[in-house]
Amino acid sequence: MTLSRYHLAALIITVTFIDSMFIPPVFGIQWHSQKFTYELSTYLVWIKQILVSIATYVLIKSISKTSKHTVQAKLVSLLLFIMAGLQIVALGLTCIWYAIVGSQAQFYQQQENIVAYTSDVGAFGSAYHHFGYQCVGEYGFYTYMPIATIDWLRDMSFYEKNNQLIISYYDFKTKNQQVKQIDLHGLSCNG
Repeated sequence: MTLSRYHLAALIITVTFIDSMFIPPVFGIQWHSQKFTYELSTYLVWIKQILVSIATYVLIKSISKTSKHTVQAKLVSLLLFIMAGLQIVALGLTCIWYAIVGSQAQFYQQQENIVAYTSDVGAFGSAYHHFGYQCVGEYGFYTYMPIATIDWLRDMSFYEKNNQLIISYYDFKTKNQQVKQIDLHGLSCNG
């Protein structure tokens, strides 16, 4: 019985480690929209933190009940403890960050197929708008093609017209509304 709990704990630690460290959030599933996937990942961080903490506890209990350990078993257990420790720290800090700052979902905007995400708003560095073209296919999964990354613009809005991304914003220097245009030729959701 202890062995199966050990394997379950090892599986949870390994799978959550792979999702947290090596691939995009939520196992790289791009479903519905970037904003939805981001919001889902903010909830999964809390769930992963709980799962890893419980799995680490089960791992400790399983190892303490076993009297004989081979060198291989000790190395595997050490590796699992390192992965669990890294995750507990990283996920814990992420949970604290979300608890203090909150979700960044309000910084996602979408107009038809154009998606804009504003990063580092009011944070430590420069803020940017990341524009991309999103196509939702069958079963709600989407593909995302980056268009451009531009410096932060005040009171920014955007739309697509005649294969052009039109970005309207307030310019501090001129004290007027300004317009930027970005060519969208070659971007399409049709095959």
